[in-house]
This record gives sequence, structure tokens and C-alpha cells, in this order.
Amino acid sequence: MADFHINRTNDAVFKAVFAKHPQITLALINAFFEFQGTELIEDIEFIDREMDADEYEGKESRLDILGRTAYGTKVNIEMQVNALAAMGERSVYYWARNYADLKRGEEYDQLNRTVAINILGFNLFDAGKYPDMHSCFGIYDVKTGCQLTDKLEIHFLELLKFKSKNVKDMNRMEKWAAYFSPSTPDEELAEIAASEAAIKEAMEVEDVFTKDEVAKRSYEKAEKFRRDQAAQLNFARQEERLKAVAMLKKLKISKDLAIAQIIENYALSNEEAVALVNSCW
Repeated sequence: MADFHINRTNDAVFKAVFAKHPQITLALINAFFEFQGTELIEDIEFIDREMDADEYEGKESRLDILGRTAYGTKVNIEMQVNALAAMGERSVYYWARNYADLKRGEEYDQLNRTVAINILGFNLFDAGKYPDMHSCFGIYDVKTGCQLTDKLEIHFLELLKFKSKNVKDMNRMEKWAAYFSPSTPDEELAEIAASEAAIKEAMEVEDVFTKDEVAKRSYEKAEKFRRDQAAQLNFARQEERLKAVAMLKKLKISKDLAIAQIIENYALSNEEAVALVNSCW
């Protein structure tokens, strides 16, 4: 085990554990597929590319892993710790870039199933209305529920919604959520590792990582960048709150309309908009 409480959503740690160990990554992916009841995968080849990295003050801020199975299914795993108001649209955008790779002469039916897995350190959806930590989206008819295609699959795992329970009662999805969650006690994590070989292996990789001075410096650098990014995002969000409050003071509208206008006009999530309106009403 590491000598300090390691942040498993850290860029350097995430890459050390998942980008270099396909069997660990496979186990994580299959926890999502198993939970959703879709077919499990047995192999994955990492696709090395830098062309779609986001930039934040000259640094890469998008932490993701892209892999392809022998049957052509592409899986993109992204870790996003800081809250983003347009996370849903952002995920669809990157999913589309990974999906649209037809070569000259190929037909549309040759497009491969493309899966996006987003592990979030914040709540994307209102916890009151949508308490489940895992959600999976596709394209469906809004009236009948008929699925247009099974080649689009976007998952979200909201770590803040994870609720600890007896390890014996956890499924694999919950065990991975506990692994990533900073609130999981070491004793519980040790019990989880004893019951899940891939998580045990991931923790062994971490142990090696923390004994490497170069790796530790990468970890500390990534932590500093994350804190700086969070501070800037929080400052920007506070500015948006002040603008929204000024709007609420000028307009006499219903709560629902106020929430809708804040979400539409300001970079705040639904939860933030609801809380702001309730505090001003």
C-alpha cells in the first residue's frame, strides 16, 4: 500500500494504472458492461493519439484512454474531476469524433460500436431526481423507446453518489466506485482488493508508482495543476452566480422559469441553479 492517501483520479496515477495494464482496464470496462447487461469484452488494444487533447493554459486537461477490441468496438474512458456545465454535450462531441472514422469506400454499416465511459468527481445530474451513480445513454425514440442504433453508448459514473455498503453485497461496479472514491477507508479497500483481482493488481501498481521518485513528481505536478484548474473554475462559477443573482433581482418570474433561465444563460449546473434560486427566493 502507498505511504500516503493516493488520489486515484490523479492524471499520473490513472495513466500508470490503466494506460499500461490492459487487463486492469478490461476489468473496469466490463464492470460497466456487466452492470448494463451488455456483452463483455475479452481483449483491448490501446490507441495512441494526442490529436484531441484539450488545452488549458497550454497543458492537457483531458485525461482519457481509448482502446479497440478485436471485434472493432471502441471504448473511451475519461476521468473528469472538476465540474463542467456542458459535460453531457462534451461527452457526445468526443464520442462522435471517435465514432466517425469511415475510410474512403466504406459503408455506414461498417461503423463500429463506440462506447464512452465518463468517471466524474461531481454530480452531473440532480441527485434528488436521479440518485443512481451510474447512467447509460443511447439514441431512442422519445415516444416508443425504440432504439435507433446500438452503436452509441455513453456511460456516466458519478462518484459523489456512491454509497458504501458491506463489501460482500457490492457488485463490480460498486467496487470500482469504492476504489476511486476518496472517502473509502483503507480497511474496506483492502477487503475489496481481496475479492477483486483487478483492483488488487491496480493497488500493487500504485505501490510501485509511489516508490518511483520521478513518478511521484509527476503526481505532485498533476495535483497542483488540478487544484489550480479547480480554483479558476470555481472563480468563474462564482462570477456566473453573481450575474445570475443580479438577474433574479431584476426579474419577477417563477422559480421554474428562473432555474431554466439560469441554466440557459449562465455556466451553472441544474443543481447549482436550483440552490441559487432557493437561496434568493
